[in-house]
Amino acid sequence: MDEFLRSKPMLTPGMAGGATTMITGTLVSQFGLPGDTTGLVVSFVLGLLVWADKTVPFLQRMLYYIINSIIIYAVAVGLNQAGVAITKSKAQVEYESRWVQPASEEKSFFQPWF
Repeated sequence: MDEFLRSKPMLTPGMAGGATTMITGTLVSQFGLPGDTTGLVVSFVLGLLVWADKTVPFLQRMLYYIINSIIIYAVAVGLNQAGVAITKSKAQVEYESRWVQPASEEKSFFQPWF
């Protein structure tokens, strides 16, 4: 438990992945950026926090940076796919089609990244 609270494991991957999904979803829906590349860049930016701990050797920090950034990206992709599946569920679409008029070309927050 002590190692979990130190800077070696960096951020909790779930929290960082959720933040990556939020940031990427916003950038993709508002500016039309490609989701896969944007998510990867954001995950590597959040992974930079591992460099704040100067007590860990350089090569070990580099390894932590790469592994943590890839884990953050994987969590973000999974959260986005879950959001796509939820927003595109057949039952929800059928329900909304009865009560809500379809919007004209409105981009949703969760979009397929690949």
